[in-house]
Amino acid sequence: MAALWLIAVVCWPLRTTAPVTSGGTAGAVTSAAAVGQNPPGVGPGAVWFRVAAAPYRGWAGMWQLITHGQVAAAAVAVAPIAVPAGIAIGGLGWAYRRFRMRTGAAGLTPAAPSAFDERQWRHQVRSARAAIAARGRLPLLSASGQVVVGATIRSVRHRTGRTAAIPYGRLRSHQVVIGSTGTGKTTLLLRLWAGFMAAGLRNHAAGTGRRPLLVVLDCKGGASSRKVADRTRRVLRDVGARSTAIWPDETPLSLWTLPPDRLVTTLLDLIEHGTGSAAFYSDVMEALVSLAVCAPCGPPANSADFLARLDPDWLATVYGASGDGAGVATARSSARAFNDVKLRFAALWRRLGAGLDGFASYADADAWYCVLEGTAEIAVAEAQARALTDLLAFYALSGEREILLCVDEFSAVSRRLPIWQLYERARSLGLAVQVSAQSWEGLAGSDDERHRVAATAEGGIWLLRTPRPDAVVALAGTQPSVDTTRRFDGAGAWSDDGLSRTRLAPVLDGDLVRRLDIGQVAYIYRGGVTFLQIKRLTGRQPVIGHGPDAATVPLPVVAAVPGMWTASGVGAAEPAAAGAMSGAANGPVSGLAAGPPWVPVPRPASGWPGNASPGMPVPGTLSGLGLGGMGQGGMGLGGMGLGGMTAADTALPDVSEVLDEAFGARRD
Repeated sequence: MAALWLIAVVCWPLRTTAPVTSGGTAGAVTSAAAVGQNPPGVGPGAVWFRVAAAPYRGWAGMWQLITHGQVAAAAVAVAPIAVPAGIAIGGLGWAYRRFRMRTGAAGLTPAAPSAFDERQWRHQVRSARAAIAARGRLPLLSASGQVVVGATIRSVRHRTGRTAAIPYGRLRSHQVVIGSTGTGKTTLLLRLWAGFMAAGLRNHAAGTGRRPLLVVLDCKGGASSRKVADRTRRVLRDVGARSTAIWPDETPLSLWTLPPDRLVTTLLDLIEHGTGSAAFYSDVMEALVSLAVCAPCGPPANSADFLARLDPDWLATVYGASGDGAGVATARSSARAFNDVKLRFAALWRRLGAGLDGFASYADADAWYCVLEGTAEIAVAEAQARALTDLLAFYALSGEREILLCVDEFSAVSRRLPIWQLYERARSLGLAVQVSAQSWEGLAGSDDERHRVAATAEGGIWLLRTPRPDAVVALAGTQPSVDTTRRFDGAGAWSDDGLSRTRLAPVLDGDLVRRLDIGQVAYIYRGGVTFLQIKRLTGRQPVIGHGPDAATVPLPVVAAVPGMWTASGVGAAEPAAAGAMSGAANGPVSGLAAGPPWVPVPRPASGWPGNASPGMPVPGTLSGLGLGGMGQGGMGLGGMGLGGMTAADTALPDVSEVLDEAFGARRD
């Protein structure tokens, strides 16, 4: 509105003030002004003079019209000058009042500045909640590609508008999330994960980036983690993720794909060793594990193969056949220690389960949600976290994906997972790390490690309500502030005498952080802070803020998997090679894909040992019974696949609204 009035101000001097006569010069002047040209005899200097004199002429014309009794015409005549001036004067006056309240120089009582600030906070919170409640107001991605997190409440030393958004590059940097239980931490993480996936897929489709990969380590475990995993799968599917694998419930990974030297280090890290005199036994274990992994016949294929190799006679035979006398001597001299080492690893794999004995890799899905039982079995969760991060660090060396690793409830595994090492070295690998904890103490085991983690969080720190925000307040920094002291004069009246001084005040108010409501978060980044209200993801929320016809991220084309019938979308099913999954008999037997569409993990050259491997959901495909082949143990079962179906035909309905209506909206 103000812009329209400013346009009117500029155009005001171009009008003619001479009366219009029939065929006279004034009519010619009016015609020239009407077509946007300078009147005859009027140069550019005269035009700019009229622009400068327009406020005075408008003000004088208003009084002339009022004198003649034309009040309405006077209001219209002065509006192009008065409205912008009034807005500017009102804004300056309000800014001056806020400055005086902030410095303590205004107000009738000493408590007036704090009461004024509390009123402003309540008003700002109401405005932010109204913004996130408006339908289609806050999409997941802005038109410029930034990730929209929520609505701004207030900011200190940050330039921001009504919408709180961060560039995609900050999600590609290390971040820290701190918040107590029930403050909206899961809602914030889901928003950041979905924004990372949507922006990464958009850049990949445009050819400006690699395909994104999200890996979540949920270290809490239990039924609540599996509910969050299901919700994460639905959210990522809505933004275009091809598949989300749930580890270890559905899709196990393979630890044995690591190179032999890395595999030896990882296996040793899975076992907790002592210190002092016990270091001798750790050296013995390292020697025996190296013999088993680096055998001339190649590395082990699974945990059973590794345990079977911990035999001194077998190792002596293998190394003797290759002519390695040193290996034979080590195996013979350490015969007594083999049983102890084998016993410890057998107990370890019995507790870990089959989650690391699969055939999948991180390249097989767009997102991996790994559930670690950190609440029930801390030692097992620590070993699993170490193995999963080692696998991810090795996969990051390939440089194929833009990876975001999120470790949720990190305090459960912080004792044996040196996350600060990933923070300091993983950035060069294209791996960004995001750690969330319920408190500052949950970031690491020692204060030095906590500061190392926070100091390398170049993407910012997300701070929700927490009872002890002092360490983060110190990291946020300080800013110059003016304090004013005044004296009372008489019965409660202020005098004109006072004193002002400049001091350094914290950028982040710790007391305000302690009072944050559910869904409110303080984002600390480069010496500034922005308080915002998180926008909860819904099934109807647009991905990109581009109006009603918003662009969507195209789904990738899924290639046919051997042994399965895949809907091609052209009206005919295409059979692939037989024998996708093998059963107990030698003849291949295919598995039935029930419920959501499933595509199995690609079969290795050696075939599937034992039972069929679980698959991963892929939107836009429909798998039926693969056509089995003839084997020595019998004939595999066959089936049919349906063709002529597209992604829209096979997409599952979003059930988030149904669950919210039945059980109430989820409050994370």
